[in-house]
Amino acid sequence: MSLYKINDVELDIDMEDYDFQVKYEKAFDQLEQDEKELQKIGRASEITKAYCEMFNRLFDNIFGEGTSTKLFDGKFNMSKTEQVYSEFIGICAGQVRSMNERRTKLANKYKPNRAQRRARR
Repeated sequence: MSLYKINDVELDIDMEDYDFQVKYEKAFDQLEQDEKELQKIGRASEITKAYCEMFNRLFDNIFGEGTSTKLFDGKFNMSKTEQVYSEFIGICAGQVRSMNERRTKLANKYKPNRAQRRARR
């Protein structure tokens, strides 16, 4: 369990947990679909709302219904949405980086180096 506080809301973000990974992957598949359908022309207010709703669905799909309401106080603000999304992605990327470094270190610990392999021949 890895709790992080984003915009005063505690979120359990654990990129090493299977259940979290499944929710994350499905949510991003949906985001990709939503992005394709996002209307790029029209009134600025309509575009802003649709854009923010796209990310609201992402957070609700990962963390449960109502999470986006807590994160954004029910408002549609592109800047705030991008700030929260950026912070979330930064946390996820950091966890994946740490996980990969730890796995590489563990694998290298039990893999003899080249000189040792040659010496055994």
